[in-house]
Amino acid sequence: MSHADDWIEIFETKSAYSWHYDSPDLDGLIGLFTDDAVCVFGAYGTWTGIDEIRAGFAENVSAPDNNFPTLHAVTNPLITIDGDTARGKWFLLDHVLTGAGAEPALRVCGVYEDQYRREEGGWKIARTDLRFLWNTDVGRIVPGQERKLEWHADKG
Repeated sequence: MSHADDWIEIFETKSAYSWHYDSPDLDGLIGLFTDDAVCVFGAYGTWTGIDEIRAGFAENVSAPDNNFPTLHAVTNPLITIDGDTARGKWFLLDHVLTGAGAEPALRVCGVYEDQYRREEGGWKIARTDLRFLWNTDVGRIVPGQERKLEWHADKG
């Protein structure tokens, strides 16, 4: 596989992360992670291993019948590849689609810093760190002072 092919596959993995999170497809989302992956999400916690990751996302992803209450747009990828490992940085623009028409949809801005590992079947997320930069509840977020949003997709 060429470097360009790897870059595209990692880009597709991160795009699938947003699609599976928002559609929602919990099994598809969990399938993007290595068994020993780590997710670091500030006030939402650190989840280690596939079982904790599943539980963490299950608490935060909308119900299966609540399609696309949010759109997690990941943009401006910086991907570096070193053999069977890679790193990626992405901007997060999280839009909430359950508010009134005049309500702003953009609710969260942040930066993902990911580590990827090539396994049988392709590239998977081995670690993801989400640094929250801004949200509609508090404005600019001071590192170390993150807190969970009061909003949840299934509660409006």
